[in-house]
Amino acid sequence: MKKPFKDVIKANIGDAHAMQNRPITFIRQVMALATYPTLMSSPDFPEDAKKRAKAVLAGCGGSSVGSYSASPGVEVIRRHVAEYIERRDGGIKSHWSNIILCAGASEGIRVRAKNALMYVSPKMDIIAFFFSGVSGRLEAVH
Repeated sequence: MKKPFKDVIKANIGDAHAMQNRPITFIRQVMALATYPTLMSSPDFPEDAKKRAKAVLAGCGGSSVGSYSASPGVEVIRRHVAEYIERRDGGIKSHWSNIILCAGASEGIRVRAKNALMYVSPKMDIIAFFFSGVSGRLEAVH
């Protein structure tokens, strides 16, 4: 059957790299430095990435990203996320203790959906799937 469009873009899973978006270099630099701190002495990494990696390491048990963290994530990273959200949203307060880091939307929904879940409509089918096993309410925000 002929469709009124040429291409289909898969946008339902939030896979930015599959959508040809380039990775953010700064994040990769910080991750490299934090996982292999010997790189801190390399001139190939900018000072702001080194500063952020040092802050992340200072917030990790044993100064290692391999250590266990609190269930909602490493506090210093949660604080950075809250600061970013506050800047992005024009000064509306965002508190780090309300930030939960997880391995993706599906994991976050599975772990956190206990009594009720708000989602933006139209929803991803994965939300209804995970929430179907929970005795609670599913509320749409339009």
